Amino acid sequence: MKPKFAASAKPTIEGMRVLVKAAYGKKLRMRMLASGLVVLLAAGFVIWAGAKPMSLVILALAVAFLWFFWRSKNRMAEKLLAASPNQALVTEFRFMDDALYTHNIEEDGKILYPAITRVWSDRAHFAFYLEDGSAFVIPKAGFFEGEVDRFPGFVRKVTGKNVLEV
Repeated sequence: MKPKFAASAKPTIEGMRVLVKAAYGKKLRMRMLASGLVVLLAAGFVIWAGAKPMSLVILALAVAFLWFFWRSKNRMAEKLLAASPNQALVTEFRFMDDALYTHNIEEDGKILYPAITRVWSDRAHFAFYLEDGSAFVIPKAGFFEGEVDRFPGFVRKVTGKNVLEV
């Protein structure tokens, strides 16, 4: 039977960044915004109070937190990629009417559509989260069967969930 959509993908750092952005993007943006505001307040305090040791320490700490949150998305993506069990494997994803079938040189799998809890999309990827806590990313360029523009409608039909924009 011919799949409605088919794609192939392997884990990449770009894909892991999409997973992190989908899962934590809003929290990271809020933390960076709050840290940025603290940096501005600390800079204002340095100007108002003069370059006193305590005001410089507060400014340095605020900048350190901003830098930490800015780098955290990349660090989380690197950790996800390192923990990925099939880093070098290309997996084929076949979206049939009844389930999603996966295949790589080590294993075949079947994911029932109700097991898909969330689906995100950015301009180049689709990110899928499953009820068991696992996740995977498929680049839009990896689709070789079906029209990528129609894929969100198919996902909505088979899972009952909308594809969220990251």
